[in-house]
Amino acid sequence: MRNKLRVFTKEHRDKISIKRKELYSSGAIVAWQTGKTMTRDFILKNMKAHLKYEVSFEWLNRFEDIAKLKYLNGAIKRKRDYEGFTSEIYKAYVEKFYNDKKFNELFSRWKATGDKWIKPSLDHIIPKANQGGLLLDNLQFISWLENRAKVDMLQSDWNKIKSNINYYL
Repeated sequence: MRNKLRVFTKEHRDKISIKRKELYSSGAIVAWQTGKTMTRDFILKNMKAHLKYEVSFEWLNRFEDIAKLKYLNGAIKRKRDYEGFTSEIYKAYVEKFYNDKKFNELFSRWKATGDKWIKPSLDHIIPKANQGGLLLDNLQFISWLENRAKVDMLQSDWNKIKSNINYYL
């Protein structure tokens, strides 16, 4: 008996997707996790298993707010953001920003409002384009909108523009 890999056309995959959505929405199929919540230990063990860094469960468990911890992990998921990170740098990164006043204010406002413009965004104070390194002292969280406007400016130049914003608008 030969194992043949069955190749579906895009049209066939779309039909399957539509049918499954109909079955889920009608209640004919119920996802296994519906109505269940994962325990804190389960979430942290899963997080530990998927991290690129060596950290202990006990270390992760020190952080009360799992959503904030997940967000900090997500902020460095792109290779260009974590390139050069070691386990020690990762730990220092989490410890620094988990307790950072500016990050916490942005994160709280974003979570409360869902406003995409104020979503915390990791920024290099001295841009990589201007030889800014991956040192923790060169990283900050600013709003998504501010990060897009700042682009590759030095922080000092950006601060000047912000203080004179009415002049430019």
